[in-house]
Amino acid sequence: MTNNEILDALKTFRDTPKFRCTEPQFRILSPSPASVTQPLEKALNDCASELPSNIKRGAPPELLKSCIAASLKSVQKPFDTEDREYLAYYYNQLGQCVNIEVGSMINRWLYGFLLSTLLRLFNRA
Repeated sequence: MTNNEILDALKTFRDTPKFRCTEPQFRILSPSPASVTQPLEKALNDCASELPSNIKRGAPPELLKSCIAASLKSVQKPFDTEDREYLAYYYNQLGQCVNIEVGSMINRWLYGFLLSTLLRLFNRA
């Protein structure tokens, strides 16, 4: 992907309403109240707004990944499993927008260090 394509993907990501349960894999969920989803959507959009400046400066992939990681760690974990998985889905999309693999980082956030390590080990086999 070119930088312009990445910037367009990030703009589209920012402009897309989130947590509306319109994605096929989340249609069976009932939407969480705005008091839960607004801070999550704000964190996602803030991260998507911060990434373009790093891309324009030619930041290495490690810096982009650390930006996403810092945003994910700054989020107060929602207590509802569906909300956590939904948020992980959006952070994975954000990683795809900038061509960064964030799956192991998301698994660590979702499941903790031990289980995410086991997942990584058994997925190699």
